[in-house]
Amino acid sequence: MAAAALTPELALRYLGELSTDIRAAVLLAPDGSLAASDPAEPGLGELLREQVTALLGAADGAWEPVAEVEATMPAGSVFAVRHAGWVLAVVAGRYALSSLMRYDLHHVVTELEGDGE
Repeated sequence: MAAAALTPELALRYLGELSTDIRAAVLLAPDGSLAASDPAEPGLGELLREQVTALLGAADGAWEPVAEVEATMPAGSVFAVRHAGWVLAVVAGRYALSSLMRYDLHHVVTELEGDGE
């Protein structure tokens, strides 16, 4: 029997359980709108949506449409993954394991309801 699909809010909660390195997370719907963010930080979700959209736009402009982006700074990293139109992005601490973070993002975003798969 297939597992039930995640809602946007449950997807972020589940992702938070998978990694303690996440400082902030957003989920963008296929139309680019904010589908879910941390309810404890009301304005942060929209700010991150704008920044993630710009980051993906810059990556797309440099190459071609990308499926994932990782940007690393001294204080931490940003990871963004696209699947079936959804975009799941996180800001993580500097000790987050890149391969594990990307795996978790892919795992969660593919479990979203209505992803068409």
